[in-house]
Amino acid sequence: MEVDAGRLRLGLADRLWQTLTSTRGRLTLLWLAISTVALAIANIGVYLAIAYTANAGIDRQLRSQAQSVSAQVKVVDGRPTYTPGDLPDETSRGLLVDMALLDSDAVLQQTEDQPLGGPLLHSLAIPALRTGQPSLIDFYDARHVHRHAYVVPLTTLPNRSAAVVASSPLTDVESSVMRTAALVALLSVALLVGSTILVSWLIGCVLRPVKQIANLAESLGEGDLHRRVEVKAPNDEVGQLVKTFNRMLARLDNSFAALRSFTADASHELRSPLTLMSTELEYVLIRRRSAQEQERVLRALQDEVTHMTDMVDKLLMLARVDAGQLKPAPEQLNVFDFVHETAARWVTMAADKEVTVEIDVPDSGTLLADPLLTRRILDNLIDNGIRHSPPRSRLRVGASRNGGDWLLEVSDHGPGIPSDQRNRIFERFARSDTARATEPGEGAGLGLPLSLAFARLQGGDLSLVDRPGWGAVFQARVADGGRSIEGGEYFRRKG
Repeated sequence: MEVDAGRLRLGLADRLWQTLTSTRGRLTLLWLAISTVALAIANIGVYLAIAYTANAGIDRQLRSQAQSVSAQVKVVDGRPTYTPGDLPDETSRGLLVDMALLDSDAVLQQTEDQPLGGPLLHSLAIPALRTGQPSLIDFYDARHVHRHAYVVPLTTLPNRSAAVVASSPLTDVESSVMRTAALVALLSVALLVGSTILVSWLIGCVLRPVKQIANLAESLGEGDLHRRVEVKAPNDEVGQLVKTFNRMLARLDNSFAALRSFTADASHELRSPLTLMSTELEYVLIRRRSAQEQERVLRALQDEVTHMTDMVDKLLMLARVDAGQLKPAPEQLNVFDFVHETAARWVTMAADKEVTVEIDVPDSGTLLADPLLTRRILDNLIDNGIRHSPPRSRLRVGASRNGGDWLLEVSDHGPGIPSDQRNRIFERFARSDTARATEPGEGAGLGLPLSLAFARLQGGDLSLVDRPGWGAVFQARVADGGRSIEGGEYFRRKG
């Protein structure tokens, strides 16, 4: 039982420590400390204000009473006398006072039950008698009672030195002040406790979405990226945090989905030629074949190896783009020469398919761009256009200025892109329908995504535009010396 009790105490101490060291606990303690200091200062200020006001009120009444009595002191039979009779023992406002009329030798007149003895009264009056000025004195009497006294010297009496002393104890006033201060302190403690509880609750409400985000992030796995933070939050910083976190989860979910799809598509694209190669090799190895058959198989294998090499090269280029490892190296290019030289490399392939290549570029103009990346863009677009152009048709390769950029355009007379496929043509491994289907052994749906990546790396873009009288018209915008973007930014744009 003692062991269990010790573990219980240890567990409670751990929970208390975790609570105090949490953001909610630290903010609550900070509020408690600030509020305690503020209320303590306020209480001290209230106490001093009440005490000052009470003492000032007593002083005013003593001064008024002493001056009223001194005005009615006359010399009768050679001695100062308060002519109305007995000295008053209460002010007009009900304050009990002890009055005394004395000269330098003796106490001439005093109120009944005067608590101050003659020596003390003379010690109070001597400064005023010496200076001829009224004085206010704070002192303790013989019974250690705190008192205030106001002394008025009677300077108008002929040939006599006398003074009026009005005093009053401060016991009742101090007790009243202490009771008021205690009540204020009690209310302050109640306010402190209540406000601390309220602040802790409010901080908990504010941080609840943050805690849910932390719990969700802790429990998330690769297969849980579809989950979201479901909490009602105001449209403030916390609400913005919830929205931002949910959008981040959505982007990660899309990225993982794209990665899974990319892996599956790449595996499929690589498996098909490998399967074909394996089949051809088995065909040759099962029994001896003629030289013509062996040559046919080797050429088929060569075609598949070329196809796989091209696809792996494109995959590696896309991987470098995604990783931000591919950096453009801009050079000053003559647009006329650059477009003509690039298009000339495809004239033979176009002639084999009975396609005429037309070039429409201005006679002069320079472009500050990466020659290798820009040539790859044009190569992919021209290759794509030739493969989808019907025999005895035209393929147009053009370039034109557009503000501070250049537009490189490749137009064919093929079947075009169906409207329901236009949003997918720049996705990796995406193919259009049978109207523009890739021929067996050609392409893998990576040319357009790679061209888009190269254009965006140079601050440009690639798009499919409508042009009456033509099939598919691809337009690459290349910024003339424009800023390049990192692979991570390209990946975010693509996502």
